[in-house]
Amino acid sequence: MKVFAEYAHYYDLLYQDKAYKREVVYIDALIKRYAGYSKKDLLDVGCGTGNHALWLVKKGYRVVGIDRSFEMIDIAKSRIGGGDNIKFYKADSTRFNLKHKFDIAISLFHVMSYQITNESLYHSFKNVYTHLRKNGLFIFDFWYGPAVLSQKPTTRLKKIKYRDTIIERIATPTMQVDKNRVDIQYTIDIKDEKRKVIKRVKEIHSMRYFFLPELHFMLADVGFKIVANLRWLSFKKELNTRNWSGVLIARK
Repeated sequence: MKVFAEYAHYYDLLYQDKAYKREVVYIDALIKRYAGYSKKDLLDVGCGTGNHALWLVKKGYRVVGIDRSFEMIDIAKSRIGGGDNIKFYKADSTRFNLKHKFDIAISLFHVMSYQITNESLYHSFKNVYTHLRKNGLFIFDFWYGPAVLSQKPTTRLKKIKYRDTIIERIATPTMQVDKNRVDIQYTIDIKDEKRKVIKRVKEIHSMRYFFLPELHFMLADVGFKIVANLRWLSFKKELNTRNWSGVLIARK
């Protein structure tokens, strides 16, 4: 089953409350802290509908975004003008070749956690490494295993009203503990004002949670040097079992 196919058409509505601007301010600060510069060429791996990329351009970066979902890239392309500072391409993180080197690569909103096999994770890391200039930074967030196992995922309901319709999304998780994975069944119901379902979309998203030793080992095998592991949106605090989302910074 494809992910972010029909789901893509409701993605921005469902995440309209996500703090993209704040997250980009944080990423920009990490880049300045660990690279000593900003406003350079940046690769956004798994860019989705382009929300992070658009804010990064406003901060002066030149951005190329890739995503394996045609539907997501189509939406991203529809939101930009004809400038040279931002481009979007349909491409898979495990096998892309842009024939260009970047100063920074990012991969946000747990894109790396979608790499549920060692092979796909390794090839994603390798491709990012190949596309970075010497001393280039790779910044990505991920599901932190100790927190996932401690807190455990639960069924969640999200409901929004848009024009004359109601959009309800139920996320039902199934733990695959022997595979370090959570399979999430997303069911999105689009209802009229009388709450009658007029359309239903279903997708299963398999998400891998990680432990720092395995990430460090694989990144080092590719050639990266680990710079920092942090809680998401923190500059100093280390991860613990209360922090589901971590961020890792590595240097080529």
